[in-house]
Amino acid sequence: MIPNPYPGKFILLAGVDFSGKDTQASRIEKVLKVQYPNVDVLKPFPKEPTKTPSGQRIYDILFGCDLEFKLGVNLTDFEFQKFYIRNRIEHFKDILIPTLQSGVNVICNRGIDSTLAYGARTLSDFKRIMDMHEEMFVEAGLPLIWPDLIVVYDITIETMVKRRAQSSRMPDAFEVDKKAIQVISNYRALAALYPNCVLIDAEPDGEEGQKAIFTEARKNIFPVLGIPAK
Repeated sequence: MIPNPYPGKFILLAGVDFSGKDTQASRIEKVLKVQYPNVDVLKPFPKEPTKTPSGQRIYDILFGCDLEFKLGVNLTDFEFQKFYIRNRIEHFKDILIPTLQSGVNVICNRGIDSTLAYGARTLSDFKRIMDMHEEMFVEAGLPLIWPDLIVVYDITIETMVKRRAQSSRMPDAFEVDKKAIQVISNYRALAALYPNCVLIDAEPDGEEGQKAIFTEARKNIFPVLGIPAK
């Protein structure tokens, strides 16, 4: 991996399912649009997996709809990450790199963080997943760019279970409790081991809680975009 060489800044919003990152992404996007219209940020914020055939295949596998692969039967969590990396390569080639090259900032909902957090069973798997990224990106003729900032919205398994119970969304194969505990632990390890990562306490609920989370996140995000932190 290499540091971002382009004029546009590259930020990832990360966290386990039900950590509130989607809500926070919407809040950040609205604030930037209304209060800082002169800050060039790609809108709407992109998200991985992308809404392309390779991204749809990932969702089909997650929800048990794929005709060829079934997680835990003929596809391991680790091998499944290759599907995410292929989708990421498309995203880098078609959207992210051209945007960053043009000087426009990118705030992406999930990316390489999720492949590390969801694909690893042990910390040693982090290296294997990074090596897999490097190999596949080299084959594609693309640089593997490490973000200028990764914001990890951190919650406990108890909070995830509570929010999941309140949601009408159909759970996918990665949202079982045992897997979620591993993912939460992996995100905390990611923040400790890799550069440009920060943990944000995303436990607070309600509107006031969401405001508090946003206030903490903007202290890290806005300076990267050249906006003084309040």
